[in-house]
Amino acid sequence: MKTNFLNQLGCGAFAVMIAASFNLSAKAQGYINGTISFDGGALLNAPLGSASQFISIFGPGSDPLPEVLGGSQTGTYASPLVLAGTPAIFPAFTFIPSPVSSFPLWSFNFGGNTYSFQADSITFVYQNGIANGFLDIAGTGTASISGGAYYDTPGTWSIVDTGQGSSVITFGAATQVTGPPVPEPSAFALLASFVPVIGAFAYRAKAKA
Repeated sequence: MKTNFLNQLGCGAFAVMIAASFNLSAKAQGYINGTISFDGGALLNAPLGSASQFISIFGPGSDPLPEVLGGSQTGTYASPLVLAGTPAIFPAFTFIPSPVSSFPLWSFNFGGNTYSFQADSITFVYQNGIANGFLDIAGTGTASISGGAYYDTPGTWSIVDTGQGSSVITFGAATQVTGPPVPEPSAFALLASFVPVIGAFAYRAKAKA
């Protein structure tokens, strides 16, 4: 009776180990991967060479919202999952000084899901007021897609703006997301923790035989 109990425990541990490994495989397939870009215009609080804040970010021409730039989507964002011209919301934000906490960079709805990117940091700012002016901002963040099919995934973002020396500029934003190529270390630790347990059950079962 005791031997059967040990065998049941051993089989239970083995089943949990298999289930954990299948879960790792599913999780690795569920990370967001790809690139996406947007175009439009923006209003800054000053000309490009001295600006520190976006007052509003809008679409190209007379469109009220920035749009997904055609041909820019790859991976999880590729057409037909996301179509060019899809409008996106870019909330205004301050980039000098850098925000002390994360902030929403962009979001849009398509196919019943909400795609979004939360900026966690600003790692680079370059600006000058020479000629037409130039502004380049870059940072890191986290991409999300609602619906449960994808896990939140780290990524990078950049915004490049040019203008005519005024505070109204041409706006372009790009985001790149690359899912982790291997399971997380904590997941490996979970699997490894079952090895001595299974070994102990096998040894005790052999001793009882």
